Amino acid sequence: MTLRIKNLLLDLNGTLGLDGHLLDGVKERLFRLRDSFNIYIMTADTHGTAKTLKKQLGVQFVPMEKDYGMIQKLEFLKHIGEESTVTIGNGSNDVLMLKEAAIGICVIGREGASWEAIQNSDVIVRDINDALEMLLNPKRVIATLRR
Repeated sequence: MTLRIKNLLLDLNGTLGLDGHLLDGVKERLFRLRDSFNIYIMTADTHGTAKTLKKQLGVQFVPMEKDYGMIQKLEFLKHIGEESTVTIGNGSNDVLMLKEAAIGICVIGREGASWEAIQNSDVIVRDINDALEMLLNPKRVIATLRR
C-alpha cells in the first residue's frame, strides 16, 4: 500500500521543544519540510512562546485548551485527514493522534514519553531530529515499517 502523505501534525512542548524553546536543529529541519508538507503545530502555549515561534517557523499553529488536548488533537487530525497525515508526539494527550494517523511517530526525547504514546505509535525515535530526518529521507520510514 502506498501512502500519500501531505500533512505533518506535531506537538510542541516535549516534542519540538523543551520549556517553550525549540530544540537545536528543529527549525532548520522544519524549514526543509515546509516544501513537502502542510505543517501544523498544536499547542496549549503553556510557556507563552507560540506567537514568537509561529513567526520564526512560518508554519501553522493550532491553539488548544490544555484540559482537552487529546480530543482536540484527534478532531484536528480528522479535519485535515488522518490517511494523509504523519503525527509526531510524546505525551498522553498525543495518544489518539498517534494511533489514528497514517503514521504516528513517538519521540522519547529529553522529556521522555508516556507509555501509552509509545504503545500507540508506528515508529519510536529517541530524538525529534531523528523523526524529522526520517521524513526528509522517506526510505528510512519505508525500511522501518516494511513487513
